[in-house]
Parts: sequence; structure tokens; C-alpha cells
Amino acid sequence: MVDEKRQDLAPEREAALQRHEQVLLRVAQSEAIDAGDLDRALAVLTEAAAEGLQLERSSVWIYTADQAAIECFDLYLRGSHEHHTDPVQQLDASLFPSYFQALADARALVVPDIHDHPATRELARDYLAPLGVGALLDAPLRRRGRLVGVLCNEQIGSTRQFTRDELHFVASLADTVARALDAADRRRVEDGLAHAKAALEQLDRENRALITRLRRSVERLSTPVLEVWSDVLALPIIGILGEERSAQMTERLLGELARTRARHVILDLTGLDDCDEQTASAIGIMARAVGLLGAECVLCGVRPDLARAFVDLDLDLRGMRILRDMRHALQDVVTRRAAQARPTST
Repeated sequence: MVDEKRQDLAPEREAALQRHEQVLLRVAQSEAIDAGDLDRALAVLTEAAAEGLQLERSSVWIYTADQAAIECFDLYLRGSHEHHTDPVQQLDASLFPSYFQALADARALVVPDIHDHPATRELARDYLAPLGVGALLDAPLRRRGRLVGVLCNEQIGSTRQFTRDELHFVASLADTVARALDAADRRRVEDGLAHAKAALEQLDRENRALITRLRRSVERLSTPVLEVWSDVLALPIIGILGEERSAQMTERLLGELARTRARHVILDLTGLDDCDEQTASAIGIMARAVGLLGAECVLCGVRPDLARAFVDLDLDLRGMRILRDMRHALQDVVTRRAAQARPTST
């Protein structure tokens, strides 16, 4: 059907349309447009514009944040197949008001002769003529209805009459440039979110590590195994002795007992808040474990309510020395050790 419609077209126009279609197809197949890599996408698009229009210079200019100027993001020179992005070129709206107004009012700015068009007379003297530009075809870039830049295509040397087909071709590429700008913004947002997520995950790991260190510090503080005398450890049990805490306390006590090779352990129950069956069992397990490591376990600080609970719960305390408080327990251990160390008379 397309071929039938074109059978009466001039050969030159037919060749140009085929070239436009091939170029637009190549652009449509390019992954660069929607990948979010703006430099790569603009390089594809400026090359496509220069090839499709068969002219020397094609460039993409983007408005600054204050809309006071446009900056060149990519300039393609078809003859040398070079891209220029640095140093940044800038055109101020205040210096070329007619050109900027024309961009705001047109879908495409068609200038066959830069010296004869009202939109480019100001621009010709300071920018276009020194570059040898004779004609241009510019397509404003709009995103969500807002003017954000321009796809500029410049004919070097002579003037040039642009066709309506070329106008449609450039407008299509301008829409694709806007799509590439959207993709770049989307990628920046996604990268920002990814970085923020990574930072939050790192912060979470650091917080978890800090919480673990703090918990261990609290555990050490709440389970202080004290070396109160040579070969004598003391463990004050304060507060409520739950299942988890009793296991931690037993583990820490046995670790210190193995490390110091102490011969006596004093369990001080003065600060124990309550004594139920689980608490009594935990104390019994702790005492038996101390004995299995070859040390003597001494209880002190057994209040009347604790003694009654031990009896009610039938806690086996046989063979275990029970003293009133820590001072008496330590004094008992030291006295017995001194007696054992005293030489026997013959």
C-alpha cells in the first residue's frame, strides 16, 4: 500500500523518505533511548538527525533551571563523525530574544536563510555566521507541555529550503529526545533510590551491630562475674532470672570459670526479685554445672521468702554451703582456704 502511494513521488523525495524511515527505525531499535544514559542517547539522536537531513551539524540544547539560557549537551559533526560536549556552550535568552520567542511559539523553526529570518538575525552575527551556518531547522523539545530545549540542525555554507517531510522527521526525533530526557530523569531517581536504599541498609546493619554490642555490654553489666579473691568468683544475681537470661548467665559464668580456673563460686541471691520453679531450677543447674567443672558453689543472700520457695520447690541443696550475705560467704571461703593451706602439726 505504501509503495502504491509513493509511485508518483519524485525520486529525490522517495529517497529522502526511505532514508528518514531507515534512520527512525534504527533509532526505535536503539536501547540507548530508554536506558537512562543521556550522553549515549543524545549521540544516537544527533547522528540520526544529521544523517537523515544530510547536513553537517546537529546538536541538542537544554534550558538551564532558570530558563535564562540553553546549554549544548551534545554537538555532532557529521563530516568528522565527532561529538563535542565540553566545554559547555551557552546561549543567553536575553541576548537573542527573537530566537527564543520563536522556539516557544513553534513546533519547528524552519530557517532557509539565517540572515533573512527575523528569528535568527540576532543569532546570525554572534553565533551562526562565524560557524559558516547558512540555514537551520530547529525542533523545540517539550516535556509535559513545557519547553525544555531544542534539537538544532544546521546547514553549513549555502541557504537551504527544507521540506515538510524533513520537518516531520525532525519533529519525530525531537519527541524521542524528550523521551530520552524522561528516561535519564527516571534513571537518576532510580539510582538515587538505590543509593538511599543501600545507605539505609548499611545504616540498618550498623545499627544492628551497635544494638548487638550494646546488648552484650548490658548482658555483661547485668551478669557481672567478679573475681573477688584469688581463685574465687562471685556472681550477683539481680532482678528476674528468666530462661534466656539464666542461660546467658550460666554460659558466662562457666566461661569465666574455665578461663580463671577458680576453685570457688559464690552465687549472691540478694538482688533476686522473685523465685518460681523455673528460677529455682536455673539456680540448681548453675550450681551443678559449677560442680562439674571441679569448683565449689556457695550460695548467699537467701532471704526467707527464697528459702521457703526452695523448700516448696524441693530444690536439692545438699552439699552446698549457704551463707547470710556476700561478706560472710567470702570470709567463709577465705578462712577455709587458709585452714587448708596451714601445715598440719605432727
